[in-house]
Amino acid sequence: MFIEKPYKIALIDDDPLILALMHQVISKEKDVEVLAFQNPQEGLEAIRNQKIRLVFVDINMPQMFGDDLLRECVSMKQGIQVYVVTGTGSLIIVERCFNVGARDVLPKPVHIPDLQAAVREGVQHLDRWNERINRSARKTA
Repeated sequence: MFIEKPYKIALIDDDPLILALMHQVISKEKDVEVLAFQNPQEGLEAIRNQKIRLVFVDINMPQMFGDDLLRECVSMKQGIQVYVVTGTGSLIIVERCFNVGARDVLPKPVHIPDLQAAVREGVQHLDRWNERINRSARKTA
């Protein structure tokens, strides 16, 4: 399945200041459309319905833990790349997120160059995905 540009990115964090900062930084990247959610349930619904393939999610939110949202994304089997953003320094939580399928875990406070690098990595992954799909389609045509 070909993924159309601009690639949709969901940002999910209950902290409006962090959400605004991440939105401002990521919106400057090319080939992306950024959707921001303070409520993880709303973010998850958008991921399901809008073919979002890149997700940045806070780990500790009152309505839903980020690793639960990560599990939901992985269970959809849609190749969704999830980056977890966390203020906790717990090795157990970081390890759990990687074991569930997180592409990366970024510490808070968010270091802007790390965030930009993660977005670029995610976009490059989706570009490679599309290249493989196109190559396979040409071979079978």
